[in-house]
Amino acid sequence: MATYQLRPMSVGEILDGSLTVLRQHFGLFFALAVICLGVPTVIDLSSSLSGEPNPGLSLLATLLRFVGYLLLTGASVHVVSETYLQRTPQLSQALRFASGKMGSLFISGFAAGLVTMLATLALIIPGIIVACGYAVTVQVVVLESLPSATDSLGRSWALTKGFKGKAFLLYLVMFLLGFCVFFGVAILIGIAAATFPPLMIPATILLAVLMLFVYPFTSCVLTLFYYDLRVRKEALDLELLGQQIGMSQTAS
Repeated sequence: MATYQLRPMSVGEILDGSLTVLRQHFGLFFALAVICLGVPTVIDLSSSLSGEPNPGLSLLATLLRFVGYLLLTGASVHVVSETYLQRTPQLSQALRFASGKMGSLFISGFAAGLVTMLATLALIIPGIIVACGYAVTVQVVVLESLPSATDSLGRSWALTKGFKGKAFLLYLVMFLLGFCVFFGVAILIGIAAATFPPLMIPATILLAVLMLFVYPFTSCVLTLFYYDLRVRKEALDLELLGQQIGMSQTAS
């Protein structure tokens, strides 16, 4: 995905590119997921396997997952962006970058979620439209410099204008893919529990590991969608090409 090949992408190309990025940096995404969500995942897993839920541990896991989600989201967007712009993403750099964006991510996410919820309470369809309009809010927060975090909502709405249907298709495909994967694993867990109970433990662990990749995959899809919108609406491909040519001329 060299910068001089930047071009508008179809839904299929965005999904294919997301899987490619996830595969290329599998180890990096896995490390980020373990660092950000490993502890709450282990707590949930141990509670599930023991069959004795602990309210205190459950609350701790919820708080850790919330913080870890913000960190993982920002770091994943950074990794995808670096890959898309032909730079090499680094684990420590991604974590440092994301840690500085956590406050803005929380504020923008809360604002977007509140507006979407209110629109959904009014009618389901307006809620879907609002959610699609705010599809790249996180990407705007992480990758752009704005006066305030809430400005990302208007920026995302402007970028997705005319492309909310595409955002809906991406959400729908991500949901269906996730449903198929987790439904399949859930069936395996059920079969294991019915036929050979010792297999239930590795099957449950497999489901927990797959859950760690939900956020990175979503970040991959929506970050590529963000760049697709900027190429279409702001000629980002020409801007980056001009920068690349300028640097080449300076170096020569």
